[in-house]
Amino acid sequence: MPTCTFCKKNYKLPRGITIFLLDGKALHFCSGKCKRNHNLKRDPRKTNWVKKEKKMTKAQKQTEKIEAIKEQTAEEETIKKKPEKKPEKESNEKKDTKKPEKTNK
Repeated sequence: MPTCTFCKKNYKLPRGITIFLLDGKALHFCSGKCKRNHNLKRDPRKTNWVKKEKKMTKAQKQTEKIEAIKEQTAEEETIKKKPEKKPEKESNEKKDTKKPEKTNK
């Protein structure tokens, strides 16, 4: 999933615009709004509609990474676990396997 060059938003591939520059750089835009603002050389930090990134300390970044890894491993474990088969209910009545005898009269 590419991230928008202007607003840093993740978007799915069929959407958005990708522009390749002559020096080989790729600019990804999630919408025409982001593309126009980038062409006008506006600062995304000064626009009101762009989500602001919170400043984090190194310790906060590490704990966030650890939590993300734990979530991934938990998801993988749930996928790997197969559902347990429930034991069939045993009936108290025993079935007669003998065939009834024929009587000739």
